[in-house]
Amino acid sequence: MRRHLALVAVALVAVALSCSQAGSQPSSGPSAAPDAQPPPEGGYFPTRGAGAWRRLPTGETCEGRVYRSAWEPRPANAEANARMPDPAAVAEALGSRPRSGPAGAYKPRWDTWLLPRVDGAFTGTTDEILQWAACKWGLADDLLRAITVQESTWYQYATDPSGECVLTRGCGDLFTESTPATLEYCQGLVDAGGYDYQADYGSGICPKTFSIAGVMSWQDPMWGPFPGSQNGTFPFNRDSTAFAVDYLAASLRGCVEGWEPWLGTTGRRPYRRGEVWGCVGSWYAGAWRTPPAKGYIALVRQAVDRRMWLDESFAETAPPCDPVC
Repeated sequence: MRRHLALVAVALVAVALSCSQAGSQPSSGPSAAPDAQPPPEGGYFPTRGAGAWRRLPTGETCEGRVYRSAWEPRPANAEANARMPDPAAVAEALGSRPRSGPAGAYKPRWDTWLLPRVDGAFTGTTDEILQWAACKWGLADDLLRAITVQESTWYQYATDPSGECVLTRGCGDLFTESTPATLEYCQGLVDAGGYDYQADYGSGICPKTFSIAGVMSWQDPMWGPFPGSQNGTFPFNRDSTAFAVDYLAASLRGCVEGWEPWLGTTGRRPYRRGEVWGCVGSWYAGAWRTPPAKGYIALVRQAVDRRMWLDESFAETAPPCDPVC
C-alpha cells in the first residue's frame, strides 16, 4: 500500500528565499506572449467524466491550449521543467511492465492506450506543465495544482548541498527495513540514475516515490514481478516534471474510467468509475475510500478551495533543509 511518511501541512510556513515572486500583468489567452500572470481562480480546464478518454486531445494539441505565463513560484524546477525524457526509453520501460493480465488487476486499455500515451513531451513553467497534463487527460488543472501542493509543495526534486534529496520535496516514502527486493530496487536506482540513495539512508533503504507528484517507482514483488522491482517510472519521474505530472494525470484518468478493478478489493465502499475524488484518495493511499484516502481527499479539497498556490507566501515556502536548499 502506498503511504507517504508525512503530508505537507495545509498551513504553509513562509521561509525566506533568495528569489522573489515575479510581478503580474493581465494575460489575454493561450496565444499571448508570456507575462507573469498566475492562473485565475477556477483554472482553465474542467474535469471530464468517464468515457471521455475517446475524445481527449493529444499532448501536441494541448501544447497550443496552455495559457502561457512567466509566473513561476518554483524557479528551482527550471532544469526539470525544461527536460523531456527520451520517448523510446519511456516506451520501453513502461511497455516492458504491462499491468493488465490474467489476474485482471487492470483493464487492457491501461496497457494498450493509457501507458503508451505517457511521454512527458512538454516543457514550460511549473504551472504550464500542470495545465498541459490537465488538458491532455481531461482533468481540472486546479485539481492537479492541489495534489502537487500536498505531494511536494510544487518541488520537483529539491536537494540539500550534499546532494541528498529532501523528503516530501521531490522524494519520499523511505523503506523501513532492508529486504532482498529493496536491495534490488535501490541498486536499480543507482544503475538507472547515477545516484546512490543507500549512501544517505542505509543498505536497501531508498525512496519509493519521486517528483512534484509523488510518483511511485517501487513495485513490491507481491504485487507482481517487474524487472528490478521497479514499475518503469524511474528516472523519468525524478528528472522530468512533465513526465511526473503526465503520469499522475494518466493514472487518475485510468481510475476515473474504471480501469483499476483491483481497487474494488481495497476499501469499504465499491470502486466505481467516474468517481474522481475516490481516485484522488487512491493515488495517495493505494486503496479505495479508506480512512487514509479520505484524509488525503480532505486535504486536496482544502487546497483547491483555498487555491494555496495563489497565496502570497507560497513562493516563499522553502524546502525544510539547512542551509537553504
